[in-house]
Amino acid sequence: MSLRTNIAVKGFTASLLMILWLAMALIVNAQTDLEKQLKEFEAKHPTRVDVYAKILSLDPIKGDVTIRLEFVPSGDLVKEDGTLEKTIKFDTESANGKTEVVFEKGKRMNATEVVLGMYGEKKEGSNYVSVVEDYPFDSHKADLYLYFFTKPDKKKEAPKETPADGAEPKKDDEEVEEVEEEVPHFLAFTPTSAGYNITSAKSKESDDGYTVLNLSINRSPMVKLFSSFIMILMWCVSLAVLALVFTVVIGGRKSELAMFSFIATLLFAFVTVRNSQPGVPPVGTFSDILSFFWAEAILGICLLTVVLTWVFRKPS
Repeated sequence: MSLRTNIAVKGFTASLLMILWLAMALIVNAQTDLEKQLKEFEAKHPTRVDVYAKILSLDPIKGDVTIRLEFVPSGDLVKEDGTLEKTIKFDTESANGKTEVVFEKGKRMNATEVVLGMYGEKKEGSNYVSVVEDYPFDSHKADLYLYFFTKPDKKKEAPKETPADGAEPKKDDEEVEEVEEEVPHFLAFTPTSAGYNITSAKSKESDDGYTVLNLSINRSPMVKLFSSFIMILMWCVSLAVLALVFTVVIGGRKSELAMFSFIATLLFAFVTVRNSQPGVPPVGTFSDILSFFWAEAILGICLLTVVLTWVFRKPS
């Protein structure tokens, strides 16, 4: 191995190790910040509910984001065996209609799933709202609402004795109606989903007992890069076929049967290539307008031109 090659290999290895080290440092730093926030919240609210949220699936075509919520109660809310000391009610907004979950006293807080509705994000500097047909440059938003409170236990009312003279029974002035209490909660959200770049931020109206988490959803840089590569590839192959047809029609090159099968194969192969893009919606997206429709039109015209030339051109 020459000296230049050796230096190049060492430089590439050093660069790769540096990138991996930076990635690990970012991951460790994010985990450290989350643990620090949890400890601060724990010191402030010993009685609380820790919520761990994770994205299960994301479908911009249907406009749904499915999130799994796992609950860990602490303090006065839970017994030693892990069951609830009090009945807890959980309110949220879900596209599947399930917006209220009640965890009964004496039972565990099992994980539940909520489906958030996605809506288009307004582009900066304009009134245009992004839609899924803008693929791969579409952007969406979704909102997650969390609210917990304890429900008072239902007390069995003792039968009231009716006075013999028919007068109304006296009301007990000492009875005090129990009020629902708000439960503080800490949200640990994992904004990861393959093929998407997701950022989250709490709204200004959020507090320790009420959370509104705003999600911003975009295609990942790799998806955008791959889709752009497919668009460029379609244009390059189509123009190459167009140049080949020009040599046949204008340059007088002999048309061969292999050309027919070659162009016809490309005509149908582009459909498969187009559908191979990650998370691509049905036909009619922005990327289709930029490349796919044009490539299919060019290949169709080229195939028809070569066939007609082969049919009507007289043999030399």
